[in-house]
Amino acid sequence: MLTLALLLIAQFADDALPTGTYSGVCLYPEAVQARAAPGELVLCSEATIAGDHISFGQRGWRTRTRFNGIFEGSRMTVDSVTLPNGRTVAVRGVCEVYFADDALSTVACTATSTRGSMAANFVVSRI
Repeated sequence: MLTLALLLIAQFADDALPTGTYSGVCLYPEAVQARAAPGELVLCSEATIAGDHISFGQRGWRTRTRFNGIFEGSRMTVDSVTLPNGRTVAVRGVCEVYFADDALSTVACTATSTRGSMAANFVVSRI
């Protein structure tokens, strides 16, 4: 009986993380854009969520910015970022996955290191 309960809990826990690739756009308020240094804001039209990372990039391009870490529910503690050039940098950060009407709506990530900061604010397309 306990095994069945654990299987049911595991099934619902897996459903909480919407893995896959989503179309949309990275959007930032004008005030944030004005204060950001070059390269701090990720530009994207696509986001991919996997078990240990969230990556952002332009649809059809191979270069991506990937936030790597460990998920706990809809929040991921970020421990490194892989830059579009393939270099991985140790960081401290967090990604949060947001829902509206039981569907993925926004993915927001921030990370900081001794070299600077980086943010991605992805809004899923509803079309």
